This record gives sequence, C-alpha cells and structure tokens, in this order.
Amino acid sequence: MDRITSTLIGICLMIVSSAASAVAITGTINIGGGSQIYSSGGTSTGINFNCGATCGGSVNMFPPPTGDFSGLGGLSTANSLSLYSFYYSNIPQQVIWDIDYKGLLYSFTLTSVQVVSGDSGNFSTLVLAGTGMFDITNSDGSDAGYTSTSGSWVYSQSGASFSSQSSVPEPGTIALLGLGLLGIGVANRIRKSA
Repeated sequence: MDRITSTLIGICLMIVSSAASAVAITGTINIGGGSQIYSSGGTSTGINFNCGATCGGSVNMFPPPTGDFSGLGGLSTANSLSLYSFYYSNIPQQVIWDIDYKGLLYSFTLTSVQVVSGDSGNFSTLVLAGTGMFDITNSDGSDAGYTSTSGSWVYSQSGASFSSQSSVPEPGTIALLGLGLLGIGVANRIRKSA
C-alpha cells in the first residue's frame, strides 16, 4: 500500500471515529402547569411559562419523560427546571426551557411556532405547534457526547410536549458504511494496479 493510500485511510478513520462519538437525542418530555398567554388586539403573541402558581398551578412533568430524558422523572421541578417566556416575533433561536440535573444541562430552543387553533377570544382552546432543537451538555457547557437534535413541540392550556423521534442513523452504522466504501475503493485501486 502506498503512502497516499495509507494517509487517506488514516484521515477517513479519524473523521469517522470523531463523527461516531456524538449521539442523537431521543425521547419525550411533557411539562404541565400554569401558563399565561400574551396577546394584542385579540390575537396571541406569546406564552409566559415562567409565572408559576399565579398562572394556575405548579410545574410538573407528567406523564414521565422517556428516552434520554427518562432520568429526569424523579427530579424536583421547582429546583431544577427553568422555564422562559417567549414571543412569536423572537423566534427562531429562543431557549424555552432548561433543566440542570446531575451534572447535565438539558435544553430546548424554539426554531418555529405555528398557531394550530383557538387564536381568538379567551384562548382556552389555543393550540400551538412547532419545531426546535434539543441539546444536552455538561452543566459547565462542555460537550457531553450528544449532538443537537431536531424535535417537535405542541402546546395547549394543559401543558406542552417536546418530542424527539429521531430517525437519524446510529453513528456506528455510518462509520461501518464509510469503512466499507473505503475498503471497496482500496480493493479496486489495488486490483487496477496489479
């Protein structure tokens, strides 16, 4: 094997191994409790999730979180969960919640919002939906081995649900595919030169 080929194989292996170290985030987290709807002229303009008992109840996570969020089921939401208000005009890229728990910081950043129904009058039937990005980092902001993963969210007066049902292939699968293609290329090159 000549020097160029072995150098290319080394570079490909480094790229594949670094890509294989990040894991996509999967699971669902539901956040219930009180919220307040911001409005102007009879139309909703945003949501205040950060109003606690003054908006009709304490914050809870029910049903329990699933997937990468399943470890959050037993935490005290009052001490670990931070909720933020948002206005539709400030989207994209606005963090709506974060949870600092056992050395990890879980967060969800809104990237889109759409009014699905109930955007008039008293807003008791208001339903919003959209997309966003899940992140899990170490509490100090350093890499925790997860990659930012897109997800969806739905809001109604009973609470909000944030889901990542990622169909992204496992990094190990991508690594094996890359190695297989590299092997085919090397075999063809050796066969042609023989």
